Amino acid sequence: MKFLLHSHFPAGHAYPMQAISQALVDRGHQVVWLMSADNEARVKVTGATFVKTRAIATIDAPFIKANSTGLLDRQFHRLRARVVAQVADYRAVLADFPADALLVDVFPHGARALHELGEIPAYATLGVIPFYTSGAAAPFPVSGDSPPASWLSLMWNGLQQLINQWILLPLFLAPVINRQRKVLGLKNLPFGEPAEYFTYSPLLHIQASCATLEFSQEPKSKQHRNRVAYVGPLVRLSPTTLSQLPAWWETVMSHSRVVGITQGTLAMDPTSLIIPSVRALKDDPSLLLIVVSPHGKDVKVQIGETDNVRYADWLPYHLLLPRLSLLITNGGYGSITQALSHGVPLLCAGQTEDKKDTAARVAWCGAGIDLKTDNPTSDQVKVAVNKVLADESYSAKAHLLGKELNDQGGAQKASELLEELATEYAKDIRAV
Repeated sequence: MKFLLHSHFPAGHAYPMQAISQALVDRGHQVVWLMSADNEARVKVTGATFVKTRAIATIDAPFIKANSTGLLDRQFHRLRARVVAQVADYRAVLADFPADALLVDVFPHGARALHELGEIPAYATLGVIPFYTSGAAAPFPVSGDSPPASWLSLMWNGLQQLINQWILLPLFLAPVINRQRKVLGLKNLPFGEPAEYFTYSPLLHIQASCATLEFSQEPKSKQHRNRVAYVGPLVRLSPTTLSQLPAWWETVMSHSRVVGITQGTLAMDPTSLIIPSVRALKDDPSLLLIVVSPHGKDVKVQIGETDNVRYADWLPYHLLLPRLSLLITNGGYGSITQALSHGVPLLCAGQTEDKKDTAARVAWCGAGIDLKTDNPTSDQVKVAVNKVLADESYSAKAHLLGKELNDQGGAQKASELLEELATEYAKDIRAV
């Protein structure tokens, strides 16, 4: 089969798609992956054919410059050219590569338009950020909330969801998309569609997580409800030799209490989380701190020499995570799900974009603590770390979630679902 993949420009979006791309290639399929120019190496290492975004790259340029993803900000006017740009880039690939299915991770409006135009048999979406539903008990994106705990709060949340569905989305988001659909020769979107239609494919949505971590919330849309599949963390394992690991790696292997500290792939300013965390824990001889950051040298200059801190620009997570007693992180979705898949409890300190929602899920599940800030003090970090390490319930909940995540099937399951989707809609086309 032929599959066209398109993922958003940040590296955190490329990594999960890498796993699916690799799995599809290994299963004998042809894969073309449309991605920003700086991700070419990440695409080619999977065996997929790389095609750089062009029209989409122009739309993404301001977000890259601002160090932002452009997701979940509800500034809908910034979508005013994205749908047309997506269709242009997709058509450029499809002219020579008649894909059986298209997989996108965010902003699925162009994929939906192409499917309605009959230019792509089927399209699926990939969830690499928290899964947002629109039922009465579903927390809103970027709220950092958990499901309502009382009847009054449930009624208020449900009312807000109805206002969003029937007033806000039709007034502010749908017109932006409809103007571009008109250019493409399509009708307006149906009035009052549930929010899921603006985010996920009703044909197949693959979520890189598990139901419990997503509050066990089902989509409001019945069509989506039957087409959502959890597959757990999506990780492409690359062979790592001892020569690629730092000289101090044996210390990690032999230490009983290792704490990892990282700030993900986008918001990496070490002064917000890494430095306060190192300052909080550097004088505890029972801990070995592993700082994974390209700014390790800057941190070392500010902190000074310490016996229990090690720095690395990069470490393979599949080797590091099993050695950790705790991971301190700003809450990137991929890091969180990977850590939990190894039974590692978490200390989350991130409030930008979807990170506060990821942290809320971790805290709700009892697998870690949400500090509810981007810039914790050293005292906040120290108190929270001591609490997690002293209370075995955090580790126990993390291991339970890890088992659920690991039972979902991963990239192989995602590939099977895409094959089934392509086969199903190929049959429909032949029938017509």
